[in-house]
Amino acid sequence: MDITFCAHYQGNALPPTNRFCRTCPMAKTACDTLWSLVVALSQSNGGNAVRLPGTRAVMYSNSGNRDIVHLKINTKWGLPKEDFLHFIATGSAQMGRKGERLNKRASPSMTRQEPYVQAIVTALGGKYIPEITAVRRIQQDTPGYQG
Repeated sequence: MDITFCAHYQGNALPPTNRFCRTCPMAKTACDTLWSLVVALSQSNGGNAVRLPGTRAVMYSNSGNRDIVHLKINTKWGLPKEDFLHFIATGSAQMGRKGERLNKRASPSMTRQEPYVQAIVTALGGKYIPEITAVRRIQQDTPGYQG
């Protein structure tokens, strides 16, 4: 995990700080809005699986925890909010191994979320939608976001 992916991240990549996006005080400014689009996409097929374009994966909502959506090919796994936001900042959400928590290409959960996160971005309208632009501004702590 690239611990510099967001100007507001506080932690060392180890649990529980790898899940900081869930409690970040800046999340409501833009990140929660983008994540709510991901959750809405996961719910868009009336409770049935949502196909992710260009992959064999499908996505499901998670009624027990809005900070995670589920993906499935042969088995079901979670895509946490922080993995998606890390991908938005870095363009990477790959698997990591024990001892590789500071591998900048690894996702915060250390699970491989590519190419599924790219497919979600595509399904949302692409990497230049206003919600993604706003998140990147927050992550970089640059002017231009509405706070």
